[in-house]
Amino acid sequence: MTRELVAPFTTFKTGSCRTLSRESKSWGRVRAEQVQRTGLKTEETSLTSRDHLVLLNLKGSSERGDYSLDGKPAGFARRKPGSILFVPAGCHWKGWEAGAASAAYLSITIDPAKVSELLGRDSVRRHPTLRPDLGFEDPAVMHAVRGIGAEIHDRSPLSTLLVESYVSAIFIQLFRKQTNYSVVNKAGGLAPRSFNRVMEKIDQDLSVDLSLSQLADVAGVSIPHFCRAFKQMTGSPPYAFIIGRRIDRAKEHLRSSDMSITDIALDCGFSSSSHFANGFRREVGMSPVVYRRSFWQ
Repeated sequence: MTRELVAPFTTFKTGSCRTLSRESKSWGRVRAEQVQRTGLKTEETSLTSRDHLVLLNLKGSSERGDYSLDGKPAGFARRKPGSILFVPAGCHWKGWEAGAASAAYLSITIDPAKVSELLGRDSVRRHPTLRPDLGFEDPAVMHAVRGIGAEIHDRSPLSTLLVESYVSAIFIQLFRKQTNYSVVNKAGGLAPRSFNRVMEKIDQDLSVDLSLSQLADVAGVSIPHFCRAFKQMTGSPPYAFIIGRRIDRAKEHLRSSDMSITDIALDCGFSSSSHFANGFRREVGMSPVVYRRSFWQ
C-alpha cells in the first residue's frame, strides 16, 4: 500500500517494480521523499533538476551500471546502504543501474536559493561551484538526511526550523568536502573493459593478497604500465585502492551484520583484528566499534 503525505514528486528512476510505500513532505523550498520498492531489475535515470538532489540509499545495493553527467561519461560507483548521491541543480544525470531486487531510498531536493538564504549569499559565493558525486559516504551528511526524513511525519511548527538546520549541515559538509576536490585525469588510463575486469578481480578476491603481476595480467598490460594507468584512473596506487575497497566492505558488514570484528577483519583481507582496527581508524577516523555503534544507536 502506498502512503503519501503530499503529491508524489516527479519520478526520475524508471523501470519495472512495485512500490511498497511512498511518503513525502515539503517545507517550503525543501522537499523529502522516502520510497520502498521491490521487484527491481534494471532502472533508467534521466534528470535535469532546478534543485539540488541529495539521495541516501537506505536498503539494497546498486551493483552495476553506467552514468553520464551533462553528456560526459561518469562511470559508476557501487552504492551500499548508507551511500549518498549528490546531483547539483542544473546538472543532467542520465544512465542505468541494477542491483538488489528490493530497495529503499530517501531523497531530499533543495532550491539553491534556499541554500544561499541559510548559509548567506556571500558565503556561498566564496566556495567553488558544487560538483556532482554519484556515490560517497559521510556520517554527517547521512545523519542530517535521516533527520530530515524523520520529520516527514512530524506536525510540530518547529519542524521547519529543524529541517533548515539539517539542510545547513548538509551543505556546509558538501562545501567542505569539495573544497580540496581534485579531478582525476583519466586520459592514458586502462581501456574500459580492462578496467572493469580488474575491478571484478579485486572485488572477487578481496580477502586474499593479489600481486601486481596478477592484476597486470588481467588488464593485459605490463606491470609498470598497469601501475601508471591504474593510478590515472582511480587517483590511487593499486595497494591503497585495494585497502580502500576492503574498508568499504568492512563498513558494509559493520552496518548490516552482527559479525565479530575478528571475522570482519579476516573476511576483508586483514591479517588480524588489530591490523584491521588500525587501518580502519586511519582511513575512517574512528574505530570499527565506534563506526558500528553510530549505525545501531
